[in-house]
Amino acid sequence: MFKKIARIKTYGLLLTATAFNLFAQDYYVAPPPFGSDSNLGTATDPFATINKGVQVVEPGGTVYVMNGTYQNNGYNSVSLNPYTNTNNPAVVTINKSGEPGNYITLKNFDGHAPKIEFDGGGGIKIANGVNYVIVEGFIIEGPNEAIDYNLAIADRNYKVQRFNETGSGTAYNNEVNYFSGKGIWGYGPHNNLIIRNNEVYNTPGSGIRFNDGDHITIEYNTVYNTTWWTSSASSAIVLAETIAASEADNTTEAKMIIRGNVVYNNWNRIPFFMTSQPDNSIPPSEQYGNAAYNNILDGQGIYVTRSDDNYQGTFLIENNLCVNNGKNGINFDRSLSGSVVIQNNTLYFNGVHEIVQDLSDAEGNPTHRGQKVGGIKANYVKNISVANNIVVTRDNNFSALELPNISNNKIVTNNIFLNGKVPKNNNTNEIYSFISCCNEINVNPLLVSAPTTANDASTMSEWTGYLQGTDFSLSSESPAINAGNSSYTPTLDINKKQRPVPSNNVISSTSFENATDGWYNFGSATVSQNSEAARTGTYSLKTTNRTASFHSPRIDLNDKLVVGENYTFYVWVKLVSGAGSGTAQLVVKSVTNGEESYSNLKSETVTESGWTKLKDNYLHQSSDSSFLYIKGPLVNNNDGVDYYIDDFSLVKLGNDEVDFTTPNDVVDVGAYEYSAPLSTESPTGKLLNIIVYPNPVKDVITLINLNGQESISVHNILGKKIKLPTLQLDKSVRINVSSLKTGIYFVSVLKEDGGSKTIQIIKK
Repeated sequence: MFKKIARIKTYGLLLTATAFNLFAQDYYVAPPPFGSDSNLGTATDPFATINKGVQVVEPGGTVYVMNGTYQNNGYNSVSLNPYTNTNNPAVVTINKSGEPGNYITLKNFDGHAPKIEFDGGGGIKIANGVNYVIVEGFIIEGPNEAIDYNLAIADRNYKVQRFNETGSGTAYNNEVNYFSGKGIWGYGPHNNLIIRNNEVYNTPGSGIRFNDGDHITIEYNTVYNTTWWTSSASSAIVLAETIAASEADNTTEAKMIIRGNVVYNNWNRIPFFMTSQPDNSIPPSEQYGNAAYNNILDGQGIYVTRSDDNYQGTFLIENNLCVNNGKNGINFDRSLSGSVVIQNNTLYFNGVHEIVQDLSDAEGNPTHRGQKVGGIKANYVKNISVANNIVVTRDNNFSALELPNISNNKIVTNNIFLNGKVPKNNNTNEIYSFISCCNEINVNPLLVSAPTTANDASTMSEWTGYLQGTDFSLSSESPAINAGNSSYTPTLDINKKQRPVPSNNVISSTSFENATDGWYNFGSATVSQNSEAARTGTYSLKTTNRTASFHSPRIDLNDKLVVGENYTFYVWVKLVSGAGSGTAQLVVKSVTNGEESYSNLKSETVTESGWTKLKDNYLHQSSDSSFLYIKGPLVNNNDGVDYYIDDFSLVKLGNDEVDFTTPNDVVDVGAYEYSAPLSTESPTGKLLNIIVYPNPVKDVITLINLNGQESISVHNILGKKIKLPTLQLDKSVRINVSSLKTGIYFVSVLKEDGGSKTIQIIKK
């Protein structure tokens, strides 16, 4: 998994006339002597530079890049004493936009692994104002191996000197970019960018970074050994200063996506120096970033920061593997009107910063201490859901979870934490009750082959091979298997294996066999998984310690329901032995602009002798937050009746409840699905020839090469099935997608013999 992609050096055997589909809008690039910018740009007569391909390609076209090494102008001409030739350009600059449904694509030619080497601004730059672009399939290497601590700290000192001379950072920034070059990046505005399947390493600055963007997807990249030598307080994958593409587009849907990335060995070695304060920033201290500042507080794996205060979109961070990064594996900071869903990530031994500083000290360099954090942190955010993640830190001096300053909703469910600090129980803050009831604390996830603290590096050079031979997937004994919350289910896992997803009509369901599945206490009640009684299976959810009738179990609805849609709730209730009978009721509490309201739904008499079903329909109306609770029997003298609930179903209006007597798979915790029933490709290859066209699509997609026995479904980026008009023909299927919003979706095809294929489509 961590080996560099093989470099294929030959062309001749591949360049036959039948090997290519030649279209006017597609161009090809290969290094000299095979390529020349005076060529036609065809597969057999390619350009020599990628920039030439970008210059001529039009929206809807692709620039295919073949094997070889591509470098920036002036490569290897850098002189650091004095600072001359230290402001080389990027290797590639994409300076034109595609169009909705007609992206400009820059990618590797099939089977090839083109390499970009830079010693200046960076690898691939997306110029300001450029939209609708796809970049995929590149190996991008920066100059980190040619830099050491002495060179990098001298660069910081030079930056301070030039700032003192000029009063701004402009002079320095126009002179030296050697120590801040990035892999793939752009300072906006940008929208509708897809960055996928790239390998980015040894970049002094961030591996992948975008500022002032919207509708950006960063997926299935490997980013490592970045941010070491910059004094700009960088992180490996960064989305900063996010702002809506337009006021009309400032919706709450998931538009900023970071998924399926492998991110490791990214840390800061040099203290931050700030020539000017970034937009929307609030420094942690007055000294932060000034010339005398000596600490390091950055070097995250995945970092989202300083979104526009009015940006209402949702960030989706899923299926990422973050290992051995300097600070947190995932850090989400300052998105006052936005939301984030952090689901099914595996974070392991992050927070390496202090160890790196110890080793740096042993090499004779000053230490720059920071913080012992190594898990997930979010700060000054409106809504957050943390579900189905594995977080392992080296020891309990590290923080595994920190969620301060969340203004609205906090959901933390079905995670596994080992070693690190998590918040303690405290009834004044609901987040803590989530931890005590729905997560596994100090439980070993039993990964196949992960590092141990015993083999931590003892010298800086040993980090290079630190992850060789590791495997962060789940062993057969792992407690993470079938232990996830099905309300948070990515369509695929990090290896692009399909995860089990609920039926299109089932929004949320549980029989509490694996966990409390997102249910938690309302008021002072205690809720817990219990085996004393069960309608189906072995477990139910028991509610105790009630001192008021509304003290009950509840589940949040914010991430589950659509305004204006109708739904049906089902849940079964039973009183504990000796309780006799009483009344239970379905109630939805909503908060809109600070005003509370209640929807009192169905009530029934419930008893200790058997299970009673509560069922009612519900129209979801606009609210800032809402949750369903199962109100229990009245309380006398502060002594409330204990009761059980089981077999909960939330479905679209008119659909039956889930049949919990039929076994079904549940999503695993972490980035890897242990034994997914489907894979993205059939092992026998029977589905490899299925084709979906057109893609991108506006109205109707067609699937061909079928036999009529397949099951076909469409999912959104959150893994939820979408019901669409479908026409079944002899050996093809047509699906009308005109009702879908612009974005990314997945078409899944399943054969009766278990073969499967999942195809990503772009709806324009």
